[in-house]
Amino acid sequence: MKNLKLQILLAGIIMLSYTMINAQGAEIARDLKSYIFADHEGEGSGSTSGKKTHTIGGQEVDEVNSVVYKAFRMHPEWKNMTVVVDWTGSMYTYVGQIMRWHKVNVDKNLLKNMVLFNDGDDNLRRNKKKEIGKTGGIYYADPNDLDDFLGKVETAVDNGGGGDAEENDVEAIIAAITEYDDANDIVLMADNSAIRDISLLNKIDRPVHVILCNGGYVYDYVKLAYETGGTIVTPNDDLDFADKSKIDSDNIILNGVKYTIR
Repeated sequence: MKNLKLQILLAGIIMLSYTMINAQGAEIARDLKSYIFADHEGEGSGSTSGKKTHTIGGQEVDEVNSVVYKAFRMHPEWKNMTVVVDWTGSMYTYVGQIMRWHKVNVDKNLLKNMVLFNDGDDNLRRNKKKEIGKTGGIYYADPNDLDDFLGKVETAVDNGGGGDAEENDVEAIIAAITEYDDANDIVLMADNSAIRDISLLNKIDRPVHVILCNGGYVYDYVKLAYETGGTIVTPNDDLDFADKSKIDSDNIILNGVKYTIR
């Protein structure tokens, strides 16, 4: 009888945990939708004067210091974009800002595709080892179809929220290029996690523009932007590597930190 009660209790705990995990995706999707359609003064400019604070997944949206709005303001030349987004726990508010910006600028046809990656669907893996180039957890979302976008957001959250020190950015970029080969510009939205599959960098055949949302030592992202001839934007800096003849690869300064590309 004790064993039966214990089994029932464990089953209940597992079911509760599963329900809570799967409720998180729906909650974040609701938060995103609410934020996208909220009344914003400045229409994506970053102004929040007189407006209420918004949260997505329990994280407060910081529009005043938004690197998202800054990057898109500074680079109007980015068009027909495929945006590849680190869709792990630290990034939910930034995706909200992308979609809010897209709603304001939808008539300009700047954002065409979005790819979300969560570094391998950890909630489904059952401790299987992550293989370089085959880590998975990549979702193709249509930013012009809100129901599709929110559905992919919900599924990607429920299947895995990251947590590893390294993430599969390059695999996601390669998948995006393969899926949307006609995209003019590839934009990566990333935090400061190391890139698990930086060894695959030579498989990227076009510039990657990196919007770096969190600070720290970010060598992998500087290397990614430099080697592909792209751009890297932070809240404080904007470096363009399109013409490498003008760049000293031994002395690249980003956010006051020196990087040497090898």
